[in-house]
Amino acid sequence: MNKKLNIVLFCYNFPHRKTIDFFNKLYQNQFNISLILAANYIQIESPKSAISLPKKHIQSSIDELAKKHSIPFFVVKHNSQDTIQLVKEYKINFGVISGARILNKKVINLIRYGVINFHPGILPYIRGLDSILWAIYKKYPIGVTAHLINDKIDSGLLVCQQKINISFDDNIESLYEKNYQLQLDLLPISLNLVLQNKIFKDLELGEYNSKMTYEMQLMVKKSINQYIKNNLIE
Repeated sequence: MNKKLNIVLFCYNFPHRKTIDFFNKLYQNQFNISLILAANYIQIESPKSAISLPKKHIQSSIDELAKKHSIPFFVVKHNSQDTIQLVKEYKINFGVISGARILNKKVINLIRYGVINFHPGILPYIRGLDSILWAIYKKYPIGVTAHLINDKIDSGLLVCQQKINISFDDNIESLYEKNYQLQLDLLPISLNLVLQNKIFKDLELGEYNSKMTYEMQLMVKKSINQYIKNNLIE
């Protein structure tokens, strides 16, 4: 390996499972987190949810973890001039998204080796929001795509991609959890591919999916058992 990654973790400044788990996974795999940029909560209107998933308990906060491990921590808007200045100041050359809005081109282009995102869908086929629900609705496999982002949503360079394994005793909750755990599994794998100077191919730009309406969610909810049956791993 002939690269050293000085990583900025783009994350949320509120209790957020993926933020904490991504931090821990990076730390456990001895990747160098040089900077944490946390964005405050923004209220976004969404359709009513027909899918009820249990909330997972979050044991620590990202600012506590940053303090514990002596990592510079700042609360900023991710597309701000503050972010640009901090990326330069801490000589950041790689970014990991564990929670962020869409990053703009100025921020992305500033980071030498790119910014990686873990999209909970198989790109370019399942692009946008509510990826698992849209995969079920469109009868596509459920999975995760690790990609180096550009300024288009769920686009850029394909680093790696994997489908979840579906078993007879799965349900909507377990499908979501398997997809989430797969994101964690692919985090060190993907960063090691970047370190190995792999050449990554461009992702095509697929159809964008917005938040699924409540009525469509009800349709998907009724079809989950059949989807599982049709996608069992033999």
